[in-house]
Amino acid sequence: MKRFHEGYLVGGRYRLESFIASGGMGDVWKGRDDVLGRTVAVKIMRPDSSSEPVFAQRFHEEALLTAGLSHHNIATLFDYGTHEAIAYLVMEFVDGVPLSAAVRERGAFDPAAVRSIVGQMAMALHAAHEAGVVHRDVKPANVLLTDQGVVKLTDFGIARATSSTGLTKTGEMLGTPHYLSPEQALGRSATAASDLYALGVVAHELLTGRRPFDLDTPVATALAHINEPMPTLPAAVPTDLLEVVSRCLAKEPGDRPATAREIAVALGVPSLEVTIPQAAGSGGGPVDVGREAKFVDVLLPARGRVLVVGVGTGRIPRDIAALGHRVLTVDPSEEALSAAAETPSSVAWVPAALTGISLERLGETAPFDLAAWIDAPLAKLDGTERAEIFRRVSLCLGPSGRALITYDQAPDYTPQNFSEDFLAAGLVQDAIFRSWELHPQTVDATSSIVLLSRR
Repeated sequence: MKRFHEGYLVGGRYRLESFIASGGMGDVWKGRDDVLGRTVAVKIMRPDSSSEPVFAQRFHEEALLTAGLSHHNIATLFDYGTHEAIAYLVMEFVDGVPLSAAVRERGAFDPAAVRSIVGQMAMALHAAHEAGVVHRDVKPANVLLTDQGVVKLTDFGIARATSSTGLTKTGEMLGTPHYLSPEQALGRSATAASDLYALGVVAHELLTGRRPFDLDTPVATALAHINEPMPTLPAAVPTDLLEVVSRCLAKEPGDRPATAREIAVALGVPSLEVTIPQAAGSGGGPVDVGREAKFVDVLLPARGRVLVVGVGTGRIPRDIAALGHRVLTVDPSEEALSAAAETPSSVAWVPAALTGISLERLGETAPFDLAAWIDAPLAKLDGTERAEIFRRVSLCLGPSGRALITYDQAPDYTPQNFSEDFLAAGLVQDAIFRSWELHPQTVDATSSIVLLSRR
């Protein structure tokens, strides 16, 4: 009987539900987090007497590297641990199929689909490279594709921090020969440019339905990457797409695009832009509301359900309600809620401790579409209190619910602390800005506006 099976409880918390797949270092299961009540993917190291020490170290390194990555095109890491001396990772469960399986089933993809898939992969790689992480094993089997066309890059099992010497011996090659860059085939270290070469191989495969370099043996395939020119793409491939693939497949790293983001932009995937439309009231006329409410309105369906955490002056929940949404505001101060309620609005004002928020406590049965916590005093709360509030807010959201949190950074509460808090609550970061004008976040920013979603 196999050691791990359906119903097995890993780490006293993660109950295995069904086997998903086997990889080079471990098995992946669909599981259930009994604490947060969410579906997860559990990757369990495969015991092997000869390779176990290296596998365990690589599991640990994958956890350390992936924990620092937060991007909607990267499968999020939730937890790492050991169960009876066997390492495991707990990841976001992605309801999709491996891109490799999609290629086998469909053959060549149309250029528009390739633009989207490769563009999203490029943005994921850009986030990893900006964090100092080289994936080193970019291939269709490590990409999940959902029915909605969303791409998730996975399996950083042999990824390496750019500052790390790693576990490999001199001249040792890691990665799949079919997607190996020329420099890796020659035994040199992989760099971000190596990931871009592999991305070009994937793009070529998607456009043709077959790998561009696929010979009889791994050695012959590796040599083809070094010596053979890129196979011709179909005549129907647009010129700009052909140019992107050709540049990615340049034999010399310096001849490839400078960054993965450059590839994404060339393929028509823009940096995140949010256009705030003119708000309109129920009568069709314009409504004079603040920029916060306008931004929230963009994120919601018609007549969305919004939980506002912290009353403030009451202006923001009133503005959101004026746009036609159903708003409930919770705050521990009955006095502050009473003052806010003096101005007529459709907002429901509920007094409750933030650490006690729940749908039942709020008198609700349906989850919220969005939770907004504006000017959250995170630095003033202790860690236990913050963690409980984040967890409770997350549990009030529906499966597709989102959270909008703004806060001021402090020496004792950094973006890394914030990341640890929201990841522990089952949330992942979708976007971050430094101002309501939606300017990108910068290293010297003192405040953050963060959009999170449940995974």
